[in-house]
Amino acid sequence: MMLRLQNIFQRNLVAKIIALLAAVILWSYVMNDQNPATDSTFTVQLTALNAPDGYKISYDNEKIKLKVKAPRSLFINLNEKDFKAYVDLKGLDAGTHQVDVKTSLPQGMELVEADPEQVMVTLDRIVSRKIKAEFIVSGAAGPDATVAHVKPDVEYVTIEGPESAVQTVSRVIGYVGLSGNTNDFQLQVPLTAINSDGREVSGVTVTPGNASVTVQMARGLNKKIVLIQPQVKQDLGEDYELVKVSTDPAKIEIAGDAKALAAMNSVSTEEISLADVKKTTDKAVRLTLPEGVTVTNQTVNVHIEVRAKPNSGKKKQ
Repeated sequence: MMLRLQNIFQRNLVAKIIALLAAVILWSYVMNDQNPATDSTFTVQLTALNAPDGYKISYDNEKIKLKVKAPRSLFINLNEKDFKAYVDLKGLDAGTHQVDVKTSLPQGMELVEADPEQVMVTLDRIVSRKIKAEFIVSGAAGPDATVAHVKPDVEYVTIEGPESAVQTVSRVIGYVGLSGNTNDFQLQVPLTAINSDGREVSGVTVTPGNASVTVQMARGLNKKIVLIQPQVKQDLGEDYELVKVSTDPAKIEIAGDAKALAAMNSVSTEEISLADVKKTTDKAVRLTLPEGVTVTNQTVNVHIEVRAKPNSGKKKQ
C-alpha cells in the first residue's frame, strides 16, 4: 500500500511541482489585485500611561497622525477609536520632558509614520494656598448716600491649581455693585483670581467661589477727594533699593462730617513690610481712617518697584 502511494506521488512529480507553483503565483496575483495593500491616515487623541497623581499634564501636540499600511479589506470596519497613540510617563517628575510617542494598532496593520514621533510633555504639580479676598465697591450709590461699611462673610479663600498658574495669582477680588442703593443691602459676590496685570488666571479654582456681602449705607455725610499716602517700613533687603511706591487709585473719596474732613488732605495706608520684596510687586493694603470717616473701598493696591543694588552679587561671593 505504501509503495503504491509513493508511486502515485512520484509520478509526474515535476509537472505537479510546476502546477503547485503556478497555483501559488496565481493566488498571490488574485489577492494583490483584488485586495491590494494600501495606506491610510488616522488622527488620534494622545493619552498617557503611568501618569503621576497630583499633576496637571499638558502636551505641545494633543493629536497624533498615524499613517498605516495594510490590505485594503482590513480598513473596512476601522475608525480612529481602533488606534492608540500614547506616552509613558513612568518615573517623570515636575517639568517639561521630551517623550517618544508609542502606538497600538489593530492586528495586520503596519505603522508607516507617526507625526509627530515625539512630544513635549509638561507635568505641573497641583498646589494650593490661602489668600485674602478683596472686595471692591463699584457703581454709584443713590442720592445723598455713601457706603459706611462693607462686611463680607469670607476673609480668606483657598486657590488651587497647577503650580505655574497659582504662582501668578496676586489677588482674589470680588466686585460689590452699589446699583443706586441708598439703604443697607446684601448680595452674593463672585470671587476671581487675577494676576499682577489685572487679568483673570485660568485653570485656578477659588474656594469658596462666592461671598455673601452686607453693605451698610450712610446718608447726609460730606464728601471729599484726598490723596493716598503709602507707608512703608525700612526693612527692605540690603541687596535691594526702593525705586518707587505708588497706589491704585492715587486718590480716593472719603465721607464724614464737615469737621472731620476739614483737616484731611490725605489718608495713609497701613504700614507695608518690604522684607519679602525681591522684585517689583503689588500688594493689597488697607487704609487707616480716623473715627467718623468712611471710604467706599478701604483696600487699595500698592505698586512697589525695587531693583538690585549694583555689585550686590559680588558681595555674596
